[in-house]
Amino acid sequence: MWKSMSEEEKAPYEVKSGQRKVEYEKQMKAYNKKQENSANGIGDDHEAIRRKLKDPRKNLRNWIKGDPCVSNWTGVICTMPQPDGFLHIQELRMLNLNLTGKLAPELGQLSNLTVLNFMWNHNITGSIPKEIGNIKSLKFLLLSGNQLSGPLADELGFLPNLLMFQVDLNQITGSLPKSFVNLISCRHFHMNNNSISGQIPSELSSMPALIHFLLDNNNLMGNLPPEFSQMPKLRILQLDNNNFGGTEIPASYGNISNLVKLSASFPFSIDYQFIQREKGYKYLFLIDRFM
Repeated sequence: MWKSMSEEEKAPYEVKSGQRKVEYEKQMKAYNKKQENSANGIGDDHEAIRRKLKDPRKNLRNWIKGDPCVSNWTGVICTMPQPDGFLHIQELRMLNLNLTGKLAPELGQLSNLTVLNFMWNHNITGSIPKEIGNIKSLKFLLLSGNQLSGPLADELGFLPNLLMFQVDLNQITGSLPKSFVNLISCRHFHMNNNSISGQIPSELSSMPALIHFLLDNNNLMGNLPPEFSQMPKLRILQLDNNNFGGTEIPASYGNISNLVKLSASFPFSIDYQFIQREKGYKYLFLIDRFM
């Protein structure tokens, strides 16, 4: 039938066919772009992340269009092409860029991220998104030197590969979640210079890899858990300038074989026999605020 039709009769069908082809190619292009963005861990997430941040010095002016990995967006570090053929965002290096605003929950969609670094921007506010707990590949969570506030979410304790957790010099409140015991790879736990309150959970003594445990200059209270003596790799323990009610450092702390620095302050008497027993410490600061 098609062969028997004249060119004039075929024309309307050819126009419609051409239109369908253009529409199909347009849809496929959009679909492929969506798939590519999804593989890169981007989608619309980068736009949400950017909207939450304020950038007075225009450091993120190239966060506009294109693939962040191909277009070399500021602070975005990507892996080499993976077996799936795509690049993936591996690091966000946003330190010291004078950024303000807030951290977007969409950060939790960057499923291949290993480093999240917003240190020393000084004026990033709001809470730490609980969605960051979804980034199971994360190794470094570095948020020191901002104005982050609110409590630490339980979800942040479910990061099995996290090596360094730094939120010092912020305005964090609330208690330390017991879920942090699940940070089985964490070596550096820097929570100092905040307003964290409550009792230190004894469960945190089960963090097997911890080397630095910095909790000084907070509002912690209660007694020091004697279970901390069970932390085999602990080298630095900073607890001074809190509101602990115990009168002595637990004697079991003398069993922390690798400890080289202990700093603590108490409102009451100091066990000076403890000092005599621990002559092997390189740094031992016991500060009695009533002396």
